[in-house]
Amino acid sequence: MKYLVLLLLLIAFTGCSKQTVQSINTKFPHGQKLYFSKCGGCHRLYDRGEFKPEQWDTIMVSMRSKAKTTAEQEKEILLFLKERE
Repeated sequence: MKYLVLLLLLIAFTGCSKQTVQSINTKFPHGQKLYFSKCGGCHRLYDRGEFKPEQWDTIMVSMRSKAKTTAEQEKEILLFLKERE
């Protein structure tokens, strides 16, 4: 019985593991990698059309200090996100 409970707990926690980098066809693979490493810990990859391209600029400014991104990293992430729109 103990083993069954442990097995069920293991299965439950495995489903809660951190999101892995999805295989996405993109012109900006570096931006994709940065998105998942800098933003993906808290945010899912949003669906196409969920935000307009100009909204991403505002979002990035508000997240700058939390994500601890450089200007170049932000540019790469924005290129990746805007490409998806």
